[in-house]
Amino acid sequence: MRRCWPLWLLLIVGGAGCPSRNLPPPPADEPKHENEHTCGQVFNDPKVHGGSGCCYDQSAGLLKNGDVSAACGVPAAAYLGQSRDGAACRLYFQKPGVEPGDSFVLVSHPLVPPGAPAPTAPDPMLVWTWKKVPLRDAIGYQATATGREAGLLEHQTIWWAGRGRRIVGLQAPKQLCDETAARTLLQKAIDAVP
Repeated sequence: MRRCWPLWLLLIVGGAGCPSRNLPPPPADEPKHENEHTCGQVFNDPKVHGGSGCCYDQSAGLLKNGDVSAACGVPAAAYLGQSRDGAACRLYFQKPGVEPGDSFVLVSHPLVPPGAPAPTAPDPMLVWTWKKVPLRDAIGYQATATGREAGLLEHQTIWWAGRGRRIVGLQAPKQLCDETAARTLLQKAIDAVP
């Protein structure tokens, strides 16, 4: 027995199977640039464990290179790029007489686990001594002694700030920023935490 298909069904099925003769040309592969990153300029620091790359979301953008330039009096052209250091973000600057790998501001934003109480001071497991510093709408501390890491504070200032469950750590080399400028950056970073 012969089966008859309706004409409209044949037109639909037949038209769906025919490719158009005017196909667009295939996309041309653009050459990829090795140093292109979505985060902008990346500084390749061989001292960073795990390799250089864009900062991770939790620390990225808390401080911008313009913030460091403005607070520390460094020209905008001195910015060399960023790199992640674990979950922290390093912003590198060129300063005459200082190795590029030694002139960076490091900002971190560790996440407080759900159910944990909001921190009111730096981690007590860290064998350091801290002094309280004034901040606007946040708790702030500056490291005054580093336990087993002698000489660390001779070259940089280390800060901690907390506002509820949001905390920020900041390290700034003294050759790049003085204490007042570094505290300004700490305030800016804690204000930027969502």
